[in-house]
Amino acid sequence: MPKNPYQDAAATYRDHAVTKASPAKLVVLIFQRLTLDLERALHALETGQSPHTLLIHAQDLLVALLDALDLDAWEHAPQLAAIYLTVHRDLVTANIDNKPELVHNAHTIIPGLKAVS
Repeated sequence: MPKNPYQDAAATYRDHAVTKASPAKLVVLIFQRLTLDLERALHALETGQSPHTLLIHAQDLLVALLDALDLDAWEHAPQLAAIYLTVHRDLVTANIDNKPELVHNAHTIIPGLKAVS
C-alpha cells in the first residue's frame, strides 16, 4: 500500500510544534497525549485488545511530567508529584494485573490536573 504523502508532512509539523514549544505549552501537550493514551487504553480494554503499549507510553509521559516538576518553585509541587507517582504506580499495576478500573481512575484524575499544572 502506498504511503500517504501527507503523513510525513504531518509528522514534521508535530515534531516542530513539540521542539519549538515553550515549557508551559510542552506540559499541555504532554497532558493532552497522556489523556489520549488513557482513552485509547480504556477502549482497548473494552474491546479485548492489549493496552500494554499505550499504558507504557502513559507511564513514560508521567515520568516526563515528574522530571519537569520543580519541587521548589511551587508550594503544592510535592503533592502534585505524589499524585503523578500514584497514577504511575496504578498504571503499572493495571498493565500487569489487567485492572481496567485503575486506568479509569487515572483517566478521571489526569484531565482534572491539567488545569492545576
